[in-house]
Amino acid sequence: MALTFGTSTSLTITAGSLASAGNRSSAAVTTGTSNNITQILLSVNILTTSTAPSGNKQVIVYGYMSEDGTNYTGNSGTTDNVDGTDKALTAIGSPTNLFRIGTLQLNQGAVAVTGHGVFEVTGVFGCIPRKWGIVLYDDAGTALGATITATYTEVYYT
Repeated sequence: MALTFGTSTSLTITAGSLASAGNRSSAAVTTGTSNNITQILLSVNILTTSTAPSGNKQVIVYGYMSEDGTNYTGNSGTTDNVDGTDKALTAIGSPTNLFRIGTLQLNQGAVAVTGHGVFEVTGVFGCIPRKWGIVLYDDAGTALGATITATYTEVYYT
């Protein structure tokens, strides 16, 4: 058996210019390049603006998943109102039922740069979900830049 990396695939998330304290979910993706998936790698790229971040200076990356392909973790209808679509969320609960994947620290000062983070998500979920997606929470103290992207790669045995 050989370890194989699948194709890097884009997640649909329209988070460009996300406001400070704003949050946005991606559209859900269906897992399934192979029956032998061992992990899923997530890459998130955040363009900042020339306004220096303040406060916590970070973007928090959360995950959500579905066992049946229809009902998602964290969907209460009012907080964590994830439904598998690319949309702004009403609020993230405290505590939340979303899974915390990681953070992107934005310590660059008053200059526009692209922050890049790579995360392993199956360990966070504790399994390989049927459907899953991400939620970005702007905890940078300022709006994000216009370009926010995310991709994932399934890793499997052949």
